[in-house]
Amino acid sequence: MEWLQKILSNAVYTQDGKLDVEATMKKINEEASKHIVSKEQYNAKIKELDAANGTIKQLKKDAEDNPDLQKAIKDHEAAVKKLQAEHAEEIKGMKIDSAIDKLLADKKAKYPELLSGKFDRAKIQVTDDGKVIGLDEQMKEIEKNYKDMFGQTITGKPPVNPDGGAGGNVNTFESLVNNADNMTAEEVAAQFEAMAKQQ
Repeated sequence: MEWLQKILSNAVYTQDGKLDVEATMKKINEEASKHIVSKEQYNAKIKELDAANGTIKQLKKDAEDNPDLQKAIKDHEAAVKKLQAEHAEEIKGMKIDSAIDKLLADKKAKYPELLSGKFDRAKIQVTDDGKVIGLDEQMKEIEKNYKDMFGQTITGKPPVNPDGGAGGNVNTFESLVNNADNMTAEEVAAQFEAMAKQQ
């Protein structure tokens, strides 16, 4: 979720220095559709495939002795196969990207969006059960060639505010930016709401 981290790093603030939650959420919603396939889109694609298969079954019943309809069936079957192949490729790409993002986060990559491009996706496979293989070998090579781009991230609660405020508040903008890669969209939204209440 590097795209989310970029938005959070350049978040909009009001003139009094407070986070403009509404403007920031607007940016997140605009970008999310470019990086996330919604459940509605996924279900629509499944319905599209089901409808196409239903059409083929009906055409086969109605057209056993009709050469024109037999040709229409073959054309339709070819279109369905193409649609299925494109859909499978799309899902495979999403699984590979997600696995790379997770691996780079686990390895404490300083610039995951840059290092993500160093993987040769043609050498990465997704098994029938959804497991992504071929990452570890490439990761070793990337770590060896780009040692300076990996490092331990310093984490922990901030010290107690000498002016009397309590330290360790998890609902801070800095906390959100640092943890965005490991959060779901719902968790990000919940933290934004909590930050808005604190203002």
